[in-house]
Amino acid sequence: MSIPASNLPPSPSQYTVLVFLKSLAAPIVLFSDNPMSLYDELKRNIQQASAQAPKLLEKPGVGPLKKVCFIDTEISGVALQADPR
Repeated sequence: MSIPASNLPPSPSQYTVLVFLKSLAAPIVLFSDNPMSLYDELKRNIQQASAQAPKLLEKPGVGPLKKVCFIDTEISGVALQADPR
């Protein structure tokens, strides 16, 4: 008996990382070869952000966005989303 594909957990390549910025209503959607690692890295950046010393973060992408830059103190949240493909 096989399990229908819709009941299988998504593979790591089927995740996208959503980056929420304070100045944007919609999140930035990042496709990555290793989305779990990118999510963890951005989470650490949020925890270590300092208003006295903001840092410019540049992230490569494998989807429509090839590169994106933002300031670490402007990130209001990050999420890992299963891609419904």
